Amino acid sequence: MAMGFSALLLIISVLLWNYARDASNRTYDLLLAGAALSVLDRVSTGPSGITVDLPYSAMEILGLAPEDRVTYRVFSDLEGEITGTPNLPEPRDTQLSAAPVFYDADFGAPFRFVQQGRQLTTPTGRVWVGVQIGQTRAGRSAQQLSLFVNGMAGLACVSLIGLGFVWVAIRVALAPLRQLAQALQNRDPADLSQIDGAPPREIRGLLDAINGFMRRLHSNRTLTETFIADVAHQTRTSLSALQGQLSLAGDATSFDDMAVRVQKAESQARRTVRLTNQLLTQAMVTHRSETDMLKPVALKPIVTEVLTDMLRDSDMRGVTVTLSADSIVAGDDLVRGDAISIREALSNLLENARRHGPADNTIDVTLESTGPNHVSLIVEDAGPGIAAADRARATERFTSIAKDTAGSGLGLSIVRAVAESHDARLVLGTSPAGGLRAEMRFPRMLSQKTARAVGAAMMVMLAIWIAPLPVAAQENVSLNIASATDTAAMTQLMERFESLNPGVTVSYREYQTVDLHAAVMAASPAEMPDIVISSSMDLQVDLVNRGLALPLSIPDVVQLPDWAVWRSELFGFTFEPAAIVYNVELIAPGTLPQEHRELINYIRSNETGLNRKIGIYDLRRSGIGYLFATQDVVQGLQSSRMTEVLTRANVRKFCCTSEMIAATAKGDLALSINTIGSYALAAAAQDDRIGVHLMSDYNLVMARTAFVPKDAQHPDMAERFIAFLLTEGQTVLARESELIPLLPTADTFAAGHFDLRDFAGSFLPIKLGPGLLTFLDARKKAEFLEGWDTTDSGFPPD
Repeated sequence: MAMGFSALLLIISVLLWNYARDASNRTYDLLLAGAALSVLDRVSTGPSGITVDLPYSAMEILGLAPEDRVTYRVFSDLEGEITGTPNLPEPRDTQLSAAPVFYDADFGAPFRFVQQGRQLTTPTGRVWVGVQIGQTRAGRSAQQLSLFVNGMAGLACVSLIGLGFVWVAIRVALAPLRQLAQALQNRDPADLSQIDGAPPREIRGLLDAINGFMRRLHSNRTLTETFIADVAHQTRTSLSALQGQLSLAGDATSFDDMAVRVQKAESQARRTVRLTNQLLTQAMVTHRSETDMLKPVALKPIVTEVLTDMLRDSDMRGVTVTLSADSIVAGDDLVRGDAISIREALSNLLENARRHGPADNTIDVTLESTGPNHVSLIVEDAGPGIAAADRARATERFTSIAKDTAGSGLGLSIVRAVAESHDARLVLGTSPAGGLRAEMRFPRMLSQKTARAVGAAMMVMLAIWIAPLPVAAQENVSLNIASATDTAAMTQLMERFESLNPGVTVSYREYQTVDLHAAVMAASPAEMPDIVISSSMDLQVDLVNRGLALPLSIPDVVQLPDWAVWRSELFGFTFEPAAIVYNVELIAPGTLPQEHRELINYIRSNETGLNRKIGIYDLRRSGIGYLFATQDVVQGLQSSRMTEVLTRANVRKFCCTSEMIAATAKGDLALSINTIGSYALAAAAQDDRIGVHLMSDYNLVMARTAFVPKDAQHPDMAERFIAFLLTEGQTVLARESELIPLLPTADTFAAGHFDLRDFAGSFLPIKLGPGLLTFLDARKKAEFLEGWDTTDSGFPPD
């Protein structure tokens, strides 16, 4: 029943696996369909043609599957590609329509795609615009496995309960068997009579089988008793004859009569001894055939030993014995057998040949290969032989064919028993000299040569399997890091890692965020760095989404916040709030507004005094600046008003935080917006002219992120470095670096001249995921930068 339940579970598991796959596809297809509709809703036509304003919500919808990479494409049958990734796989034989079409395709990894379209009215007529959105299958596969495992767990519980009921039912239904067992236990051992009764038909066959077994057992016991009776009769007859000869010798009246009687008594004694020996031999052979005594043995040494012992017997005088075994090489005579039983069988064959043959008998013993799988032991003599009609009867117990040389009739019976216990074949025939030819054909084992070859091959395979992997040469490993973080801020981390890993040298190359993204995109496998670190979270997500990162096994002790890790490939390790830096000599501490709306009014009210005194990022050169600016747009409608007032104030644009802080400290700027918080706090701690201001409504928080490229030269060491960043490196960041660690430590909040915990409720982390790809869309980015360029005062960037 358990096997039946298992087979049923196997069938159900196949059906459940397919159901789980379909259910997970339906669930995640809703995300694809929702994203596609969201994109199509933002497609429009105008004087410049068909445009699309990729909605942030579309990528956020796809971000609900946090482990999946995404790709998209917007196109039309009139203008072709509009935006997105070109050359995405298309569904087979499907025309663009308003109904969503879902399909699977490979695009560097297994993807699930949706294609959907809508018609737009243009000056030239109706035009179809389509969107393709693809998502990797990691989330689907995880949900499919979860549904399958949970379903199978429930079925397993139900099956166990069902088996319990089956067990109870079987015990009740098979109660008659216990009655039968009791009846057999109470029966006398000598009672082999039939069991009477009228059992249920379900066990009628069992009762019939038991009765049949008893009949066979009774028959076997009868045969055994007959054999014992035969043995007793043969022994009693032989001993009686011996006693009679001795009695006659004692009654003899002359010495010659007595000598004749004693000679006959001696002959009878020899026959009695031979009979007794053969009876014991048969009992021994029968016993050894019923136990597991077989093991690899070589026939040639056994034959040589038996012949040597036989030739010492005085009865063998005048008998010529030859041995032919030259064709057998060492190892080719290996059989699975019992050396004692084979020796007894050969001794009986030789004794029969000697006793039944003439005085000048010739006995030829041959050991030869019989085909590739057998080896034969052959004994031939020059005696009278056995007629073909009598050969089958000659191997029965107590059967002697030759009356003049009649023996016990057990010799060939013993040989047959040995052959049968060795899976060998006994073949009787006529020898070239006209006598008996007896052949025992044994199944052969592997030859020693073959066995040694197989053993040697197995030893080689074992040595290869257990051999340790080659140890890498103890030479310096250069770990190459490409980063958009100031070298000084990373120095303590790199030195600490080198001290923990002797023989490792960290090679560090600094980039601007945009330049770093371009360098990684253009790098050949030989030029690819081992680790990529950047504060531009969106550009990092873009690189990982393209499939350039390796999944890492970070220790379980690291509990990163959900917003700071994506796909087990991209990891944040610092906490970087966007802060306002101001010159305390130009702006009194505590006078800056607490909310973004009030800040806009403040700049508008002080437009004259702040003219050319506000610093912002040059969004075309700064990836972190573009990230902060686009995330401000996501947060609300104040971004457009901020752009307006900054334009009126003739803001100045900078490439990076360090330049804005330096200009603010000198008084060239009164304030700088959206600077990297850790740099700002570190500068304020060292320069009294600098003040740092955080807002009360929200402060964007980004994390410096790191990943290991697939083409990294030292991926294992790179993974170790990132694990270090997220464990001991957090303490190093808190105590020895100007960067703020991502994970709280005792020293985390000792930043600058105020406690970051006072602003904990206003921190708004930027979440790693597909949503950050929204403003990297080529058209959307171009339109965003075009709108931002209105802040250009006409002066060249600083």
